[in-house]
Amino acid sequence: MKIDTFTSKDILSVKTEKVMEKFKLCVFFLLMIISSSNAQEKLDTLHIKTNPIVFGDVFLGYSYTGKTAATIGLNINYQFKNNLFTFRTSQTTSVDKIYWFLIIPVPVVSNTTSEFAALYGKRYIEEGMSYHFSGGISLNVNKDISESIKVVDNFVGFPFEVGVHWFKSKKKRFRIFSNLIPIGKPTAFGRSIGFKLYGNIGKRSYIGLGLTSGLGWYKKY
Repeated sequence: MKIDTFTSKDILSVKTEKVMEKFKLCVFFLLMIISSSNAQEKLDTLHIKTNPIVFGDVFLGYSYTGKTAATIGLNINYQFKNNLFTFRTSQTTSVDKIYWFLIIPVPVVSNTTSEFAALYGKRYIEEGMSYHFSGGISLNVNKDISESIKVVDNFVGFPFEVGVHWFKSKKKRFRIFSNLIPIGKPTAFGRSIGFKLYGNIGKRSYIGLGLTSGLGWYKKY
């Protein structure tokens, strides 16, 4: 009689497939909600021509994973009424220790965690400022680094963030070269700056605070 055997690689593959299935299902439902919201918005604005609220931002922050860490990431956002839909990707790098070469710090990386997340929340606009809070689900890929050995682990997490943006309060001409030279006609498209508290609750939890900078349409003008 033949007895099937399973290696740790087979078990990891099965776990990864299950995680991916859950993540894809959540993203599918989020896309359905966005599609429905967008259709309703078009109906609401048949007689009023206005811009959508769509913007992207990058962020860089200090994080705590149980160790000192840094996070860099990208958000793509769409807003319908006060509902905010976000796709977020980021990478958090934890540092074991820091050596100094003269005055140059040389970090020793212990692990990196990549995040691919879908979030839903609320965003409120007041003239040239907005604040938001949101949460969701993510697929995380962690890589432990120990000299030449690398261990990869996939798991589901629950991302969250709370943030503030500042942007122009009315249509203005877009400026280039460090905001010095205006070009074109007054437009709703513009820049933003802000900060946010972010994190992820899961097998490898972390929390951080960072600065954000972005481009897009931040309100209906």
